[in-house]
Amino acid sequence: MEKSNRIYEGMFVLPQTFVREDKERAFELLTSALAKHDAEVKYMDIWSERSLAYEINHVREASYVLVYFEAESESIAKIERTFRITDNILRLLVVRPEKGFELDTFIKEESLKKEEQAKLAEETKGEEVKS
Repeated sequence: MEKSNRIYEGMFVLPQTFVREDKERAFELLTSALAKHDAEVKYMDIWSERSLAYEINHVREASYVLVYFEAESESIAKIERTFRITDNILRLLVVRPEKGFELDTFIKEESLKKEEQAKLAEETKGEEVKS
């Protein structure tokens, strides 16, 4: 019987200092750990940076990294176990997206949002220079 891959959504909480110091290294940590279990990253981005409600491993500030990846359902428990023992992963949650979720549509919408934010930031920067 052929195994089928599914799309999963992962939210990973990492120390903010770790992500800010080297975003690429943080993304590589997630990508390589997923690849060890034959999972393929489809989308990855820093979703938010926040103060934690309580300290986790002496960390008060964290970055939330949103990852959509494709993997076999049998490998999810192994993926979660790998991340639970990985340094710099404070917490994680892996779920299946809601029924009807379209990853391509989501990626396009996120891309448009980022373009709008960049435009707004550039306009704001231009106004500050004039002042």
